Amino acid sequence: MSVINQSIPFLTDDMTWENWNGNMIHYFGEEPLPYLTEPNWKDFANSMAALPTFSVFALPGPDTFDTWQDWAKVVISSVNGTTS
Repeated sequence: MSVINQSIPFLTDDMTWENWNGNMIHYFGEEPLPYLTEPNWKDFANSMAALPTFSVFALPGPDTFDTWQDWAKVVISSVNGTTS
């Protein structure tokens, strides 16, 4: 049995919501990630966490975050692992 490693190959620094949402759809096109406007980022976060590709990472819920950038940074760390 092979192990599939997943990673998010970009950071939120200097990204707009449209860039983040679009890149997630581009890199994970096999998953039905929605394209939503920034005010609806929490809906995107909930949709992403429910998908099989990401559910194994126990992504945080968006409700404890004030901004999508703060949430996305934790998501990137969860998926990619921490760096030393």
